[in-house]
Amino acid sequence: MRIFVKIGIVFLVLALSFGIALAQFAKTEDAIEYRKSVMQVIKKHFGSMASVVKGETPYDQAAFLEDAKVVAMLSKLPWEASMVPGSNEGQTTLNEKALKDKEGFMAVAKRFQNHSSELAAAAESGDMGKIKKQFGATAQTCGSCHKPYRK
Repeated sequence: MRIFVKIGIVFLVLALSFGIALAQFAKTEDAIEYRKSVMQVIKKHFGSMASVVKGETPYDQAAFLEDAKVVAMLSKLPWEASMVPGSNEGQTTLNEKALKDKEGFMAVAKRFQNHSSELAAAAESGDMGKIKKQFGATAQTCGSCHKPYRK
């Protein structure tokens, strides 16, 4: 049942992303909503993995791998919406510095994408030592973006 919910969420996010991307974020609010939605799903799956890495939840390789694959896929989506002028205003935590430092912001985004893919590969191995190491590296990329580019 859990896998079907995850698959449904992924398809929903993809459908929304394609629809909104086609509209090219006609409104700033669309970009903010899109970005926040993607980040919320990433947070959910990353949180599930964190509870396993911390030993709070029993390790289930298939479930962990599915979470890692979802995060790796979603890690590619929110960045275009972050570059929409004015998308740092309103109901968002995006800092104006992200828009002013597009190159630096996108470099951090790319590192997150790379680390997320490496986390999925580590999850596929089933080696908890590799998983924990790569999870830590991936989590650090989150922090390296939040500190300078988040309100």
